[in-house]
Amino acid sequence: MCIPEHAMPLLKNILLAIEESPAPVQMLKALLELPGSRGARITALHVAKNTPSAQKHGDDLARGRQLLEKAVAELALGSEYEMRTILRTGDPKDVVCLVAEEVDASLLLMGSRGLNSLVAILKNSVSQYVFQRASCPMLLLRDGYYANRINRVAVAISDTMASKYALQTAIELVRQVDGGELLLIRVRTRPLDPRETGKLVQPEEESLLLATAAGVARQQGVSCRSIYGVGSPGAEICRLAEENGADLLVLGCQDRRPTIAKNLPDLDRLLGNSVSDYVRTNANCPVLLQKTAE
Repeated sequence: MCIPEHAMPLLKNILLAIEESPAPVQMLKALLELPGSRGARITALHVAKNTPSAQKHGDDLARGRQLLEKAVAELALGSEYEMRTILRTGDPKDVVCLVAEEVDASLLLMGSRGLNSLVAILKNSVSQYVFQRASCPMLLLRDGYYANRINRVAVAISDTMASKYALQTAIELVRQVDGGELLLIRVRTRPLDPRETGKLVQPEEESLLLATAAGVARQQGVSCRSIYGVGSPGAEICRLAEENGADLLVLGCQDRRPTIAKNLPDLDRLLGNSVSDYVRTNANCPVLLQKTAE
């Protein structure tokens, strides 16, 4: 297996959004077990909300300092890593996006309550807003789901450029894991006719997309398994990832807004119509979302 001798680009500059839940810190510890994380810069961020009460604001800042200190202590990073903490006041969703740009984050790691898009917006969800606005990849931990160790990585395969980027990211992650396995998941919505049942038994022989993706993975020394599903893409991706024991699910998602409208919501995601939105809110494992311009 080929182990990278330098930092994996995805892991070179990680922004960790600190909250009361221990999940983001625990997930980061799993990522830092990967050789490609060596030399990474870690920025731990906590945002205290604005409040008219000076006493409450002071208490929130004090709690934020405690959470940041606890995260630093739990991570116990060696000298090969660069660690810093940031404590800010403001609207968390705006501050997280701002800091991600300030530090030029290669990955944003944060928790999510697993709300669908419309409910999330009505409830002022931080993760939903950041998902819309941030340009860097996001690793979302729904309702506290995290992996103690990354061994099996699933990736959704399609004919989009975003999927190609997601595939390469998944390959690079699995390359760093001894005995790791890559799960290639391809889903189609149209039911199979009787002559196409071979797609479920021998997916690579029946699907050119899966065969191509598997070839790319094996060419880079990665053990992989191809899985074919039929039905609603989001639901099938989540089901197949769970049934096959994925520790992490990588999904490419395209930003279809023109440059002039980058600050506006993508209506498909706003209304929960995109595959990425469904997976983000329903997957029973951490989800790495890689946004790519169409």
